[in-house]
Amino acid sequence: MPTAPPALSADFVLGAASARQFPEPLGFELAFLGRSNCGKSSLLNYFLGRKGLARVSSTPGRTREVNFFKVILAKGAEPFWVADLPGYGFAQAPKAQVEAWGPLAESYLAAKRGQKAFLLMDARRKLADEERLLLGLLGDLSVPLILVLTKCDKLTRSETIKRRKELERELGGRAPVALSSALKGQGREGLMAQAIPSAFLGSMGAYLSGK
Repeated sequence: MPTAPPALSADFVLGAASARQFPEPLGFELAFLGRSNCGKSSLLNYFLGRKGLARVSSTPGRTREVNFFKVILAKGAEPFWVADLPGYGFAQAPKAQVEAWGPLAESYLAAKRGQKAFLLMDARRKLADEERLLLGLLGDLSVPLILVLTKCDKLTRSETIKRRKELERELGGRAPVALSSALKGQGREGLMAQAIPSAFLGSMGAYLSGK
């Protein structure tokens, strides 16, 4: 199957430091969440087919606001928001600033904006306390999610399949587990097909369904 074309348009609109700054909802929103070193920016850029849209840094924790990108995937599609949330875990920033990110992320997730979440996790890691807390929070807030394993190129195919099965057992049906590699260009079509409602796919919907 050929690689999906890049999004028709994908533009950074604003970085919100508080809930008052969140833009008006568009009916659907895709939130990217993950530890500061999980490859979140790389996957976001790959997902939208843009180089440098989300800043990729060797210093974990560069995202310090909820960054909103307005996206139209293809001809005939409705626009939607992609929200890039602050990373957690290894953020290199003043302690007070790091502590402020939790309430900001929680206020975003609690807002009724039609969100779906990609909870990103390095394929080589096991579920940590941070992921468990987020899984619980997303469940309590009724935010649907997909657990996305990033950096799958760092594992062999058999190791990747094994990790996926282990996590599926551990999650017990709470969320599907998807595989991705921004470096190798793998997983975008599957993520789009799983996450994006048909009204926001436009002509890309026929491509993803193979018609």
